[in-house]
Amino acid sequence: MYLNRHVYRLTLAFLIIVTATNFLFAGAGPAPDELIRTRNETIRKILDQAGETVDDATREKLKDIINGLIDFRELSRLALGKYWKERTEQERADFVDVFRKLIRNSSVKKLEIYRADRIEYEKPVINGDKAVVTTTAYKGRKNVEIVYKMHRVDGEWKVYDMVVDGVSTARNYRDSFYKQIAKSSYREMYDKLVKRLKKS
Repeated sequence: MYLNRHVYRLTLAFLIIVTATNFLFAGAGPAPDELIRTRNETIRKILDQAGETVDDATREKLKDIINGLIDFRELSRLALGKYWKERTEQERADFVDVFRKLIRNSSVKKLEIYRADRIEYEKPVINGDKAVVTTTAYKGRKNVEIVYKMHRVDGEWKVYDMVVDGVSTARNYRDSFYKQIAKSSYREMYDKLVKRLKKS
C-alpha cells in the first residue's frame, strides 16, 4: 500500500514537472539563431525571385524583413551613449524615429551579403535574457563574420547590436555622433541626420 502511494506521488510529481516544462518551452518561441536563419533564408528567396534588379516594392519588403528583428530604441540608446540620458523623452522618440529610418534605408544598399554561397551559424551563447549569435557568410574566397547581440523584449528575441568583422554598429555610430556633437551640439547633429534622411 505504501509503495503504491509512493509510486503515485512520484508519477504525479513527474507529470507536474513535464507539464510545467512544456508550458515554459511552448511560450519561449524560436531560438535566437533560428530567428536569424529564418530571416536570412526569407531574404535569400526574395532576392532569388527578384534577380539582379530589385524594384522599389521589393526593396520596401526587404527593409521590413531585414530590420524586423532590431530593437531600434536600444540600438539608439547605445549609439547616443552618454547623450541619451541628457535627452527628453520626446527628443529620444524623435531620434529613434530618424535613426530607424536611416538604418532601414541603408540596409538595402548592400544586399550581396544575403546572396552568399553559404552562411554558417554557430550555436547561440545564451545567458539569461541575452544571447549572442555568430554567423559567417562565404562568397567565393571572401567571408564576413556577423555577430548578432540579442536580448528579450516582451518575451521575444530582438537584435540590439551587430558586429561586422569586429566592428560594432552601435559603437561605430556612437563614435561618429560623439565627434559631431563635440564640434557643434546635439541639435545640429540631429538636424544633419534629418537632412540626410530626406536625401536618402
